[in-house]
Amino acid sequence: MRRPLWIALVAGGTALLLALGVTSFVLMLQAKAAADPARLVSAYLTQVRDGHIEAAMRMEGRKPDASEPLLTDAVYAKATERLSAFRILRVRTSGDRALVDVQTTAGGASARSSLELASEGWTPGALLGVVAWRLKPVELSMIDLHVGAPGSIAATVAGAKVDPARHPALLAFPGRYALDVPTASPFFTVKGASVSVAGFQQREELKTSAELTQKGKDAAVAAANAWVQACMQGGPKPTGCSFGLTDGATDGEVWTNQKWTLSTQPQVTVLPWSDGCGLPGQRDGTGCWPVKTASAGAADFSADYSIPATGETGTITSTAPIEVDIEGGVTGFRADGAFFISVLWH
Repeated sequence: MRRPLWIALVAGGTALLLALGVTSFVLMLQAKAAADPARLVSAYLTQVRDGHIEAAMRMEGRKPDASEPLLTDAVYAKATERLSAFRILRVRTSGDRALVDVQTTAGGASARSSLELASEGWTPGALLGVVAWRLKPVELSMIDLHVGAPGSIAATVAGAKVDPARHPALLAFPGRYALDVPTASPFFTVKGASVSVAGFQQREELKTSAELTQKGKDAAVAAANAWVQACMQGGPKPTGCSFGLTDGATDGEVWTNQKWTLSTQPQVTVLPWSDGCGLPGQRDGTGCWPVKTASAGAADFSADYSIPATGETGTITSTAPIEVDIEGGVTGFRADGAFFISVLWH
């Protein structure tokens, strides 16, 4: 009985030693991988290259964020010219910090950036004298999103729904992202645009602006002309208008049948969308289609006058045609036309 027991003990001890050996070997391999910053960064970039950005974000400890619509596998799959290649350039370690310089290629363009790692502190690998590293949150590239158009605009970037007012800046992995802004307005259209991100830690702009259709241009001109007509009903010195008499009725003088006659219609130019028009009553940064005088118009004033004290009556007219100008902007449209706001005239 003692011999089989001895054999069993020897076999058990051998198995234990083998198990310890295998465990030590696995720990050594794990420690070796964790001790190589370049290997960790390479694994991270491989996930990105393969389109698995959610797995890559888990490696850097980044949690899902509904406010970042581009950071999902489904959206990244719709981006084009994604990360296609990368190269580790240099590894620098200092104490509990490591920097890995990389070169990334996307869409034929290359960019350089640095990814940071931090020491994990004590791990089982420390028994082997190995320092373990973990990838810190990577500084992703930022896309500044802007759509110049009136009102609230719905848009998509790489198929993801975004509101430019709520998402003025978007985090993004390397790739080309297409902006689409559908609109059913008969007055303007918004062309699509795209932007390419070659690497990390970049700042790019994805921008487009509304363009007037012919109907929109006609409505803008009509609204500017309507403003002139409204000014012509404002008496000898129309408030807020570009024209008027320098003098009015004198003391004891009464004017009736006051009338402006437009002898030459001013011609205007409607310019492309501007992001900051600064028109009266507008919030800062609110845009418009600027409207400016291309050629000035002219108007004449006339009125009947009487002086009750003397009984004198007659007709007065402006001594010369008075210049009529238009300057302001179209801020939007309603079903029957455009909203025009004039600058303040003094």
